[in-house]
Amino acid sequence: MKPVIAILAHRNLDRTAEVIRFLSDAGLNICVHVDQAVPADSFNTFKTSLSTYPDILWAKRVECEWGRFSLVDATLGMAADILVKWPDAGHVMLISGDSLPIRTPAEFVAFLQANPDVDFIESVEIGDNNWITGGLGIERFTLSFPFSWKKQRWLFDLWVEVQRKLRLKRRIPNGLRPHIGSQWWCLSRKTLEAIHNDPAKSQNDAYFRKCWIPDESYFQTLVRNHARTIESRSLLFSRFDHQGKPTALYDDHADLLGSVDSFFARKVWPGASGLYQRFLNSSPDTLVNGVGSAPDFSRIDIAADRRKVGRGGLYMHGRAPSQWLEEYSPTAKPYDVFTGFNAVFPHFDDWQDTQNGVRPHGRLFAQSGVQFVNNSPIGAGGVSNSAAIRDLAPENFLCNLIWNTRKEGLKFHYEICDLPTIGEFLLTDPHANLHFIQHAWVLDLLNRNIENTEYLRTNATEMINRERRFLAALKQSKTNCAHTIWTLGEVLSNPQATLSTTLGKANSQAPIILPDMVDASRLFGFARDLKNIGVDIDDGLLESPVMSIQTKTGRKAQQ
Repeated sequence: MKPVIAILAHRNLDRTAEVIRFLSDAGLNICVHVDQAVPADSFNTFKTSLSTYPDILWAKRVECEWGRFSLVDATLGMAADILVKWPDAGHVMLISGDSLPIRTPAEFVAFLQANPDVDFIESVEIGDNNWITGGLGIERFTLSFPFSWKKQRWLFDLWVEVQRKLRLKRRIPNGLRPHIGSQWWCLSRKTLEAIHNDPAKSQNDAYFRKCWIPDESYFQTLVRNHARTIESRSLLFSRFDHQGKPTALYDDHADLLGSVDSFFARKVWPGASGLYQRFLNSSPDTLVNGVGSAPDFSRIDIAADRRKVGRGGLYMHGRAPSQWLEEYSPTAKPYDVFTGFNAVFPHFDDWQDTQNGVRPHGRLFAQSGVQFVNNSPIGAGGVSNSAAIRDLAPENFLCNLIWNTRKEGLKFHYEICDLPTIGEFLLTDPHANLHFIQHAWVLDLLNRNIENTEYLRTNATEMINRERRFLAALKQSKTNCAHTIWTLGEVLSNPQATLSTTLGKANSQAPIILPDMVDASRLFGFARDLKNIGVDIDDGLLESPVMSIQTKTGRKAQQ
């Protein structure tokens, strides 16, 4: 029941050969596909360098092009050969030639043996998710793409526009519900056989042959018809920038890769000799060092953000941003806005009242109505709690309330499902101070105990998309508000740091009594369930957090 490693290789073949030797020496079966576009002399040199490994299966070469069905053709060819040569193979792991094992092969084998009926593949339903970074969404499946994006870009774009204007749409075959995800998967033998022997395979292949980037949708869609158990994640770690391109991994990412809960990683820079040395030539203990701790992606994210938005205040011939920064605020005084706190701390308002002497209002901009302190029908300055009146001019409603509470200060809750127009106003107001707990809505959804899977998936997808849009807007140049964002894991593991920040500079150093936290013991399992029903949940929620013991009311803590 040993797994087979299927490798799609097309460049830097010397590095691919190093990985193949390492995996073969560990007893794993290897199948290699080399792009037909690779020159014959380079291929022959590569194959000769591995001549001492006679068990390597060399797949029939196909000329591959990104975005076309040729990548699926190559993968299907490898799968068919593997099923014939290794009838006892339990799983097939598909990786690229620039991938690197970051856990021991023995641990990989043991993991799959413990999950013999599980298919590990990102499979997110199209149309209601945010998995795609730029590019086409559902149109991948309803338009046709006969032209090469790389070689015939203008024809590609023109044909897409023609189809849109003429409202030409292809019919999705009966029985297929389009899903997308990473092309790097690990499928069980039974699932691959079911896909290979599907009576509708020729029809499916003909349909996907005209889809855009089918390597991210072919297997991701068909497993939903044939798999027994799907864990919607890839066992290969990769991250993408704002253009949807994979982030290159360098030597200084070694510690990060050592803590990632995956077995392979890509896209490794061929010059990263330190990574190849550490993960291919070190002792087994080195490979698993750090696994289980929360990986820190901040360096990658900072680098991606800097590439996208540059450094503030930097002007030169290559970068001259046009930004309009208002020098005044439309509101009278600074005010605090809390997002997600009631989901984590049920008695947060009581705690704020005790610590600061100011009790926050509830959700002033809830769709159902205005929630003033103590559910009062009238707010400061005679402001009505009528949602109809508020929605006539929500910005003016807030400005009026701030003016009439300027002495004591205004605090209120704003959740991502509330009135979106005021959210845009908050982002541009320099007086707004946003305290945001990312993913806190998951706790609220968890405690609602929703049994209808489709209803749960729809709600979760809507919430995560709203949250992502709001967080993306925070990074825009026109955003002037002050804001602090915590992940849910950070708050659960260190609530004192979060709560102290909400007290302001004057009170943040004083001894505080921490309020009770909600029971989050089921969070990790619930997040995994959301992922497995097709919700594009953030990977950070799939890491089991190291949570501190819940602090009971009455226990003092010193920051």
